[in-house]
Amino acid sequence: MLRFALLGFLLRQPMTGYDLAIAIRSSIHFVWPAQLSQIYRTLSQLEDNGLVMSEVEPQQSRPDRRVYTVTDAGRAAFGSWIGELVTELDPVRVPFMVRFFFAGSRPLEDTVTQLRVMRELHVKDHDRLAVELPEQIAAATALTDGNELDSLIWDSVRRAGEMMAQTWVDWIDETIERLQHAARTDHD
Repeated sequence: MLRFALLGFLLRQPMTGYDLAIAIRSSIHFVWPAQLSQIYRTLSQLEDNGLVMSEVEPQQSRPDRRVYTVTDAGRAAFGSWIGELVTELDPVRVPFMVRFFFAGSRPLEDTVTQLRVMRELHVKDHDRLAVELPEQIAAATALTDGNELDSLIWDSVRRAGEMMAQTWVDWIDETIERLQHAARTDHD
């Protein structure tokens, strides 16, 4: 999946690996995170496969930049991938939920503390998606030659992330209330 995300970003404009990391962090990170090392490794594979090419741009008083662009083969591969219908759901891996599944053996206070920590993380994520990302989308739209639907689609993806974060917060609040209610019932 990362290879196609990188091709998609590079189709909008040539970028360095570092530029791609920033683009991912400010857009699809909540659904497909990537470390800088993964990005460079994938760019190398894309270049080996003839899907991208790179040029070194010398810079004064800074290290040279390696800028990647999509080849015709890369454009064709991306076009085939984006045109495929998604006909099944991908499994979602949430390590926290596996751990939480077995939390019944832990003291209730510890479980509620963990839930509150997770809630705070999701609140921060929600706020970032609701406040910071719209500004980043507007800035990215201004810099690219994307079609007029790009910003709407990008914002729809951002909104999905915002809604997912809110759903987590709501679920955690409900779960804490249910656990505390069960504890009160057990002590009555």
